[in-house]
Amino acid sequence: MSADPFHLNRPVHLARRDVFYGKAVARIKTLSAQKQTAEQLKTAEQAFYLLREARRHVAAANLSEKTSTQSRLFVDYMDAVVENTHSIIRLLRRQISVDAPNNPLDRFLNSTDTGAKMSVHYRRCAAHILKGLLLILKQGEKPFNDLRRTSLVKMTVADNARYEKAYHHFEEQADSEAEKAAEFSD
Repeated sequence: MSADPFHLNRPVHLARRDVFYGKAVARIKTLSAQKQTAEQLKTAEQAFYLLREARRHVAAANLSEKTSTQSRLFVDYMDAVVENTHSIIRLLRRQISVDAPNNPLDRFLNSTDTGAKMSVHYRRCAAHILKGLLLILKQGEKPFNDLRRTSLVKMTVADNARYEKAYHHFEEQADSEAEKAAEFSD
């Protein structure tokens, strides 16, 4: 047993990190194929929830003395991924707002076309950020897989068993958690 009190839950935090990060990345990769803005928004909100949860569990796992430099650097990487995903969500929400009939922007500006012009702008900006996010995620595949592999190799047999049990549990629940979270996002 480790004298490090934060080490006890490290395998569970790492399992949640791995499941939630993987599921978030899979969702983000589907965004460019989705044609409806509302569908994109829902997917992005689910990915955002999963990424924030993965980020939270990375930070919790990093409280252990057994944390590597690479794991600490992963937090900054996650911050970039989370923030880019949040930017996409904000732009998609703005687009939906200005695409609405009798939208508040046109009403306030006493305009008939500002909303339509801004809709195109929001869509392009979201697509541009998504392109960059996909690049970051692609470049992050190898370092993340290396980090995950290293984490697993360094675990004791008991910790590895806890990780596997938690991984399978979270894998079963992550999708429904993300769907519920997207329903209540603001």
